[in-house]
Amino acid sequence: MTTARRRWIGVALVVLALVLAGLSTLTFLRAEETRERLDGQRRKVAELLAEADGVKETDQVRHDELAGEAARYSGFAAADEEEYGSRHTAAVLLGAGASASLAGCLILLLPAVRGSRRQRV
Repeated sequence: MTTARRRWIGVALVVLALVLAGLSTLTFLRAEETRERLDGQRRKVAELLAEADGVKETDQVRHDELAGEAARYSGFAAADEEEYGSRHTAAVLLGAGASASLAGCLILLLPAVRGSRRQRV
């Protein structure tokens, strides 16, 4: 492989690494937003269940309403937990792709840089 071709491939790998790193960062941010929403839903479930336990003996209808609402929020939390997991995994994989692309670039470009230094000396 010629030196010029190695350089072009190396530059392409650097650009790919930057794009993948940017996508990874955005995906991590979205995953954290999902995690915050998930934490809020879990808090809401805990509050509703605590309130339902408080009115269990005095107002059975209100208890059933609160328990139903807690179950609904629990379903939302389960969906958000799955979404968080998939986003986090995607972000990690994008970050790994960026690292691999950067490593490939270094493997291609270091011999070319060393060769050009030897030619100058």
